[in-house]
Amino acid sequence: MLLKLKIYCISIFIVSLAFACSSEGNEASDPDVSKVQVNVSIQRLDKELLACKDKNQLINFFNTHKSFTSTYFQVLPQDFEKLAERLLPVITNQAFQDFYKQSQEPAFFGNTQLEDDFKEAFQHLKYYYPDFKEPKIITIFTGFFAQDVLSSPELMISDSLIIIGLDYFMGKKGKFLPDIYDYQLRKAAPNAIVPQAVLLLSAKYNATKPSEKSLLSDMVWYGKSYVFGHTMMPSKADSLFIGYSDAQLTDCYTFQKDIWAHFIDNKLLYTNDAPIKARYIMDRPVTAEIGASCPGAIGRWLGWRIIGKYFDENEKLTIQELMKQTDAQKIFEQSNYKGLPDEE
Repeated sequence: MLLKLKIYCISIFIVSLAFACSSEGNEASDPDVSKVQVNVSIQRLDKELLACKDKNQLINFFNTHKSFTSTYFQVLPQDFEKLAERLLPVITNQAFQDFYKQSQEPAFFGNTQLEDDFKEAFQHLKYYYPDFKEPKIITIFTGFFAQDVLSSPELMISDSLIIIGLDYFMGKKGKFLPDIYDYQLRKAAPNAIVPQAVLLLSAKYNATKPSEKSLLSDMVWYGKSYVFGHTMMPSKADSLFIGYSDAQLTDCYTFQKDIWAHFIDNKLLYTNDAPIKARYIMDRPVTAEIGASCPGAIGRWLGWRIIGKYFDENEKLTIQELMKQTDAQKIFEQSNYKGLPDEE
C-alpha cells in the first residue's frame, strides 16, 4: 500500500504543539531546575589547535592533550609527528581558516548557546538523576579531517567526556558541508548539538531486554530515548531530536492513521527480520515502502508516539521508571495507541 502524503491547509503550529505535548508525557509541566547547581566545563581545543602555526607547535599540542589526540585522531603518541605533517597543511589553508572564522560568528559558535544548552540539559539530568556527574566537554575544529578514521567524528560521548566536532555542526549555511546527505543537515546545525548529545546520553538510562529483537522493541527503545531527550531539554523543538522538518512532523502527525495501517497491514511490529526492520528504523531520506513523502526512520517516530501515549496513560509514572521498563509488548498494550491523533 502506498501512501501519498499531501500538504493540506493545516496550522503547523497547532499540530506541532499537540505532538510536542504528547511526546513530553508526564513531564509536560517542566520542573523548576534553576537552583540545580551544575558545572558546564567546555575546553575550546579548536582555539588551541588553530593557534598552531608550525609542525612543532602541533606536536606540542598533541603531547599536551595526549588522551584527546589518541582518541579523536586514532593515533598513538609515536605517530604524532606524522599526524602533524598531515594536519598542518589543512589548518594553515586559507579556505580552512575562512571556514573556522565563519564558525566563530554569532550565528554559529560566537555566542553562549552551547553553554546555555548544556546547562539546561545538565540541570534537568541532575534533577531527575541526582548522581549524574557532568561530563567534561571538548570542542575541536579540523575541517572534517577525522571523518575518514571515525564513524562519528561529530559527536563522541562517554560518561566523563563529550567531544564535539564543531565543523560538523555548521548546518546548511556553513561554507563547507560534511559528507552527509541534505536530509541529515537538520541534525547538523548548531542548535542540534546538545539535543543530539542528550539522545546519546539517554542510552545509559534506557534499559533493554537483549532477547527481544522485534521491530516493536526497537521502536519502543527509540521512543523512550526521544521522550527522555524532550524531558531533559523541554525548550527544544521536536525537529532537533528526530531531524524532521516542521512540515514533515505535521504530515506524520496528520497522516499517522495511514502510516500505522501500513505497519499493521504488513504485520511489521513483531518481525525480527533485520533488513525489514532497517527499512523503518535506520536513517534514510524517505520510507519508500510507505510513500515518497514519508520521512525515513518512521518507526522511531511511531515509537515516540507510542511512548508519549503510554506516558500519558500512566500519570504516576516517572521518567526514571519509564526508562527502566523493558517489556515492549506491555508498554504498547497499555499505551492504547491506535494510530490516531491525541484527543483534544
